Amino acid sequence: MAGRSLFLKFYLICTFFILFIGLYGRVTGQNDPESGRKCQVTFGESYHNYLPGTTMRMRVIFKNNSPDAVKISQELMVLDSAGIKAWNTVINLELLPNGSITVPLIVPIPGYTGTYTLTTSDSPGGNNENVPSFPFNVAEPAKSARLKQILVHTPDNEEALNGFLKAWDIKAPTVSWGQVLLLGKKSRYLYAAGDREIIQLVDRSLNREMSVIFLDFGPTGNGNEGNPPKMALPFNITVSFLQVSAPEQSFVLKPDYKELTFGFKTNEVKNWNGSYGVTVPATDLRFDGKEVKINAMVTTGNNPYRFPVLELLPESGKGKVYLCQLLTDGRLDESAIPPRNKSDLPAYDPLAVQFLLNLISATVGDNLLK
Repeated sequence: MAGRSLFLKFYLICTFFILFIGLYGRVTGQNDPESGRKCQVTFGESYHNYLPGTTMRMRVIFKNNSPDAVKISQELMVLDSAGIKAWNTVINLELLPNGSITVPLIVPIPGYTGTYTLTTSDSPGGNNENVPSFPFNVAEPAKSARLKQILVHTPDNEEALNGFLKAWDIKAPTVSWGQVLLLGKKSRYLYAAGDREIIQLVDRSLNREMSVIFLDFGPTGNGNEGNPPKMALPFNITVSFLQVSAPEQSFVLKPDYKELTFGFKTNEVKNWNGSYGVTVPATDLRFDGKEVKINAMVTTGNNPYRFPVLELLPESGKGKVYLCQLLTDGRLDESAIPPRNKSDLPAYDPLAVQFLLNLISATVGDNLLK
């Protein structure tokens, strides 16, 4: 609620700013017929995924490329996937010769899920050239029917994950009540360091035929982690971390795992909020070991492809292990609002939430459902 109150205050400030610009620019009701060749409208950066009924912050840049002053009256609008207008506003102003004005805009997010585009009715002057567009998604995460039968345990030191499980009412009171053990970065560091308590917790979970999920697995690519050594995993295998040329902003859900695609309108997922839209770090995995079958649940990149979500099934033994490299940390808590103009920081993303809910559901076999 506090975050949405701040959005409201910012909206009022932006509205006043737009009115001020209109008065300063000697507002006209018509475009200069020559302004289409003189003026350019572009959008800044913003998040691409939103909850219904929230707001988008967007900078709109008006640039006059001529030595003459230009008066414009520009419509901005949000269109749904069918091209139907969901919202609009008009900005009137005069641009000084070779000048530019940046308008901070608050765009109301539609109350219905779907794909939308922020755009202009046309370019200034009405010539329909260089029309800017900014696509975004409106999503409402939900539990599948299968997930409603599942409970998940996570260690006490994983505060963010414990909050997530409580918020979605899928937290197991103890590991004995759960079908899934969910481990974040803190647990992964401890496991890699040979911490006895976390290793025993993993072994106990696997002996109960539970699924063990390592989230945000491996180096995140922030440049401060160096090259970690090989990491021992259950089932007598080891994994090495290989740096690749670049991170990825998109990935594809494999349709073989039906539960993984629940709630997604397309199997391609991209541009999670924050962290410059990066979803997969610039790290690949290499394995040593036998008697383990490794299945890819997600693909990313091309030539070569990478597989940032993997299922490890022992040929003999109990339980299953899942390694998820997708960067979920900082993207699961709606109440966490990063500072403005910090594109390097992660931010809440409803698609990241839906993915994690789906991953949990996809890992549990029918024999462990309540």
